[in-house]
Amino acid sequence: MKALPMRTCLGCRKLFAKNQLMKFVLHQGMVVHDSKGTGQGRSAYCCNNKNCLNVFFRQKKKLSRAFRVQDGQIGFELKDWE
Repeated sequence: MKALPMRTCLGCRKLFAKNQLMKFVLHQGMVVHDSKGTGQGRSAYCCNNKNCLNVFFRQKKKLSRAFRVQDGQIGFELKDWE
């Protein structure tokens, strides 16, 4: 039996199966939700929980570290997630 890939939610720091989390990728300097899971490159994962999403988008330092870019080089639009 094959083990499921596990990922950590950046909002609550809990471990989940990869298919239970929302995947975000960095596209042209913007954090974008990868609903199909086909985005290439570095990615970050978050629960589908409103509190976790708020923490996820407020902590730019964690996002910068996850995407391996310098602080201030990423952006996003919160209107899609409120």
